[in-house]
Amino acid sequence: MKNILFLPIAMFAFGMDAYVVAGIIPEISTSFQITDAQTAQMVTAFTLCYALSAPILATLLAGFPTKKALVLSMLMFIAANLVTIFSTHLTMLLASRALAGIGAGIFSPLAAASAASLVPAEKKGRALGLLLGGMSTGTVVGVPAGLALATWLGW
Repeated sequence: MKNILFLPIAMFAFGMDAYVVAGIIPEISTSFQITDAQTAQMVTAFTLCYALSAPILATLLAGFPTKKALVLSMLMFIAANLVTIFSTHLTMLLASRALAGIGAGIFSPLAAASAASLVPAEKKGRALGLLLGGMSTGTVVGVPAGLALATWLGW
């Protein structure tokens, strides 16, 4: 199980990233001088692109080396989040959140397939449970973590 430890940690990051901004929507709205509804589209952009890209891009990347696809999708996710940090207007913010969602959407099904193939048959359920547990925990932790970080560091 040690050989798949990176995968649930990454899934935790994706779950957290999906909702970390939800708790600080008012601060972001004020900063960008836009409405809360416009700002909340960041969550929608991420989750919609995540949901749509996962099955489509996993299918398209079926012949691509898995390890390379996992690394590239994680780099895309990280780069998109860096763009989010330095976004200066709503369009840039939404595009960066969408790209982060696409990176997560590419990673997730490949991570599940990798986890299942890297462990013995009797541990496949546990490996997939770790992945989903990482994602679920990240989702639950995301909003309060965003609020705590924003309180401590500012948005």
